[in-house]
Amino acid sequence: MGPSGPATAVGTVFVSGMHSGPNPSPGLSVARSLRLAQPDLRIVGLDYSRESSGLHSALLDDLVCLPAWREAHLATWIEQMDRLLEPEDAVLIPCLDLEVRLLARELGSHSRILGPPKSALELVGKPPVEAAELLGLRTPEYETDTSWQAVDMFIRRSPHGVWVKGQHYDAHRAHTAGDALSLGDVVQRTWGGNWHLEAHVAGQECSIAFCALDGRLLDAVFISKAMVTTEGKTWAGEVAELDAAMRDRLAGLLADARWTGGGELELIRSWSGELTLMEINPRLPAWIHGASVCGANLPAALVTREPADPARRLTPGFTRVVEEIPVHPALGITPIAWVAGGISRPGDKRHSGMPSLGQRRLLPHEGAELTEAQLESPPNPGLTPSPGTSAHVDGTVASEAEAVAREAEAVVRGAETVVSEAEAVVREAESAGRAGGSVAGASAVPVAEAPVPADAPAVRTGGFEKLLGPPGNAATPYRQILLPLFTERVRALRQEVEGIGRVLLAHSVKTCPQPAVLREAARLGLAAEAISLAELDAAARYGMAAERAILNGPAKWWPATDRVRCFAFFADSVAELSTLQAQLDSGFQLEAEVVGVRVAPAGLVSRFGVPLHERDSMAETARLLRTLADRLGAGWGLHFHYAQSTLGAPRWQRECATALSAADPLADQLGGPPAVLDIGGGWHVDDLPCLRTSLEYVLAHGPDAARDGDPLLVMEPGKLLTQPSAAVVTQVLAHRGSHRGEDIVVDAAEGDMPEAPFHPHPVARFDGSRWVPLRPGGSWIFGRSCMEHDVLSVRLDLSDVRDGDYLAFGMCGGYDTSMAYDFGRGTAPRELGR
Repeated sequence: MGPSGPATAVGTVFVSGMHSGPNPSPGLSVARSLRLAQPDLRIVGLDYSRESSGLHSALLDDLVCLPAWREAHLATWIEQMDRLLEPEDAVLIPCLDLEVRLLARELGSHSRILGPPKSALELVGKPPVEAAELLGLRTPEYETDTSWQAVDMFIRRSPHGVWVKGQHYDAHRAHTAGDALSLGDVVQRTWGGNWHLEAHVAGQECSIAFCALDGRLLDAVFISKAMVTTEGKTWAGEVAELDAAMRDRLAGLLADARWTGGGELELIRSWSGELTLMEINPRLPAWIHGASVCGANLPAALVTREPADPARRLTPGFTRVVEEIPVHPALGITPIAWVAGGISRPGDKRHSGMPSLGQRRLLPHEGAELTEAQLESPPNPGLTPSPGTSAHVDGTVASEAEAVAREAEAVVRGAETVVSEAEAVVREAESAGRAGGSVAGASAVPVAEAPVPADAPAVRTGGFEKLLGPPGNAATPYRQILLPLFTERVRALRQEVEGIGRVLLAHSVKTCPQPAVLREAARLGLAAEAISLAELDAAARYGMAAERAILNGPAKWWPATDRVRCFAFFADSVAELSTLQAQLDSGFQLEAEVVGVRVAPAGLVSRFGVPLHERDSMAETARLLRTLADRLGAGWGLHFHYAQSTLGAPRWQRECATALSAADPLADQLGGPPAVLDIGGGWHVDDLPCLRTSLEYVLAHGPDAARDGDPLLVMEPGKLLTQPSAAVVTQVLAHRGSHRGEDIVVDAAEGDMPEAPFHPHPVARFDGSRWVPLRPGGSWIFGRSCMEHDVLSVRLDLSDVRDGDYLAFGMCGGYDTSMAYDFGRGTAPRELGR
C-alpha cells in the first residue's frame, strides 16, 4: 500500500460489527453509506454472532460469520483474516473497538485493513490527555487510582457524579463509591484492561467523526446530538463542517499518528461553547450514515481515498427511524427463551461477541505482552473444541488447515455458509451490569485482577497504626480507642474556623458516646449535641454541662421527664412546636436560651425539618416560634442538617445557604435576627480542608441575618472528628480461593464495623514487631458471619497475610463505635432478661 491506500480500485469491502439495535454497532451504518455512494460495490458483512441483526440486511451482497470469540483460536483467526483479504481489491473496515485493537496488534499495518496501527492507538488511551493537549481541548477531571479510598474521595468531590470507564470500552454513570467499584469490576470482567473514573461534565453532547489514510485527513464532520436514547445513543443530530482551526489541529494529530481508518472524538460543549474531549474511538461512529445522508460520506471517502469537496453544502441534520426487515433465510432467528418474569431478553450491542473477546484477555493491560498460552489456546477448554480443531454449524470437526479453507470459502458462498456461535455471550456480565449493586454485591464471574507493583504505595491510613500497641494475647476482635487522633482533629477544626465569626463546636453524642471521648470533648470545651434526654444525661455525667447542650432530632424529649435544661433546641416539625406548648401548659418545665426549628432542604428529599419554603409552613412556624420564645424568654434560631458526606462540599454549601435563607423572612415576622444558626454535621472525615471554604460560601450567599445580626454559628462535626478515633483489631481465620486470587475471613464481623459497606477502612497487619499498612490489590476481607453483605474491606493486597495474623481496621470511630452490636456470639443479654 502506498501513502494513500491500496494500488488498485476497491471491489470488495468487508465491514464488521453488524448488530443494529437500540445500541447499534457501526457496521450497518457504514455499509449503508458505502451503498449510497457506490451501488455496484461488493459489500460483505462480517461478524462473530448470527444474532447480529444487521446481517439480515438486503443491502449486503455476502456475509461471513466467524467463530465466536469465546471459542475462537487466535492463530486461526489471524490466518482467516489474512485469507479473506488475499484479493488485491478487498479491504476491511473494522467497526468493533476490541477487534480494531487486536487487528493492529496481530496484523500490524496491513495494506488492506482500514484501521489505525498500534502506534496510533496509543494516542487514544483513556483519558485522552495527550490528544486533548494537541487538539487544544480540555479533558474532564479523572482518577486512575481505583482503591476504595481514592474512588470514595473522587466521587464526593464530583458534584454531578462520575463515569466508570474501561481502558478499551464501556462507560457507566455512578454516584457512590460502592456503585463505582462494582461497575468497575463489571467493566474489567467484561472487556479486560483497567478502568478509571471521570467526573461528569455538564453540557451538550457533540462528536467529530473523521477518516484518514496513512495520516492524511480525508474528511471530518461535526455533529451536535439533538436527540439521544435512554442509553445515550444518537437518534438525531445537527451536522456542520469543522472550523478551520480545529480541522488543522486534527489534521496535525492524525499526521503525527499516521492514522488510517475512521475515528470519532466524543465531546461535551459547555453552555459557553468550550469543548471537553471525553474520549477517542478508533472506528467510525454508529451514526455515521446520518452524516452521509447530509452530504459528508466518510466511509466512501475512506474507500475511494478521495478528500472532501471543500465547496460542498451539508444538509443541516438527520434523524433515525425504526424499520422492519425480513429475516435472512440462512440465518433464521434465535427462538425466544422462557425467562423469569416472562420478559423477553432485550436486544443490545453485545451480539458481536466483544465481551467474550475482552474476557479472553487477548488485549492485556497497557504495557503487558501476550503470553504463549494466550496466543495458542482459548481460556476455557470446556467451552471449546479440542486443540487443532474447529467446530462448524453442521457439527463436523475439521483440522486447522481445513478450518481456514472453509472460512475462506464462506466468502465465496456468501450467506449460505455461516459458522454459529457455540455459547451465549457473557450472560453473567450482562446480569451484573444491569444489577449495579454495592461493593459487596459484585458478581463472581472469573476475572484476572491487575498486578500490583511491588513499589505500590500503602493505603492512606491517617496514622492510626502508629498508636496501636502489640496485640498480645487479647481475645479478638476488640476495639481500641485512639484518643490522640480525636484531640488532634478538634484542634485542626478550631484552626480552620478561626476568624470566621462566633463559632460553637458541639460533640455529637450519637456519633461516638464512648466515655473517654465524652470526657475529652468536655476537657476541650465542646458542647454536647444530643438527640434524646438519655444522651443529654450521659454527656452531663462525663462533664459536658447541660446549660451548653443542644437538643435535636424528632424524639428529643424521650424518655419523658418533668424538667429539661439546655442551651438550645430545634423542633423538627410544626406539630412538635404545638405539642411543646401543650406540655408547658401541663406543667413541663423547660429552660432554654434559644428556641429553634430545623429547616427542610428545598432541593432535596428529606424526612426531617419544616418546609419553610412553603408559605403556610412559614406563617405557622413564625406564629408558634414567637409565642414559645416569648414564653421562655429565649431567642430564636434555625438549624440545617443534611450529611455533607452524601452531597459533597459544593452541593452541601448551596443547599445550606438556600435553607438558612429562610432566616430573613422569619426575622421580619419575629421582629429581630436569629441568635443561632446551626449548620449541623455529617461532614466526611477527609473534607476538613473544604470546610472553611464552604462556611464562607454559606455566610456570603446565605441570609442577610448571618452577616448583619452576628448570630452564633453552631457546628456539630460528628464523624469528621470521631471517625479516626478507634480501631478494630481482628485475627485471620482462613484463606479461601476466589476469582480475585485469595480472599480471607477474619473473626470480626459487621456487628463490630457496621459502617464497613459505606466507607473505606484502612487496614494494617502486625508483622511481629510493628503494624504495617496494606497496599491496594484485588482481594477482599470477609467477616465471620454467614451474611452475604458481611464484607469488611475490598481491593487489598493480601499476599503477605497468613492464617492467624492480626489485622487492624482504622476509621472505626464514629458510627462504627456507636452502632456496634453483639452478633454471632450466641448471646443477647437484654433480650434474654439478663
